[in-house]
Amino acid sequence: MRIAVVLFVLFLGACESGPPTRGVPVALNSVCNKENEGKRVMVEGYVNFPHSFKEDEVSIMLRMRPGIGLEETPLGVSAKLGNEANNIELPPTHFSNTDLKLHLADGKVAGFADKLKVSGTMYYPSSIAHVEFKCGLSNTLYEPAQ
Repeated sequence: MRIAVVLFVLFLGACESGPPTRGVPVALNSVCNKENEGKRVMVEGYVNFPHSFKEDEVSIMLRMRPGIGLEETPLGVSAKLGNEANNIELPPTHFSNTDLKLHLADGKVAGFADKLKVSGTMYYPSSIAHVEFKCGLSNTLYEPAQ
């Protein structure tokens, strides 16, 4: 099922042309509202790794929450693997959130304890996907929160 989610996310990213752009600010707790579907939105919060992923994946669906804690239902935010802007470095085989190294649009590197602004196109995962998030953002732009 996770493969279907990755393929769906890659399909969404392929449908969007051009570099990621800043979205319209939306509260994280309302980003999954139906009126945001297909729109470029921007939310603030903290990102962390999913429970697991495969090393051969080209992107990772990070989890975004309003706080560093893992209590809230997350938002899924995609990040390609790499060292370029808006990419995430591949962590070691046995990883924790302290291994998170996300390259922001301005060239700086953020960790899981850094508050971020994330812009992307909101979508709902396929009904066949078994994921822990209600909606996700594709073609993401990562910036530091001010």
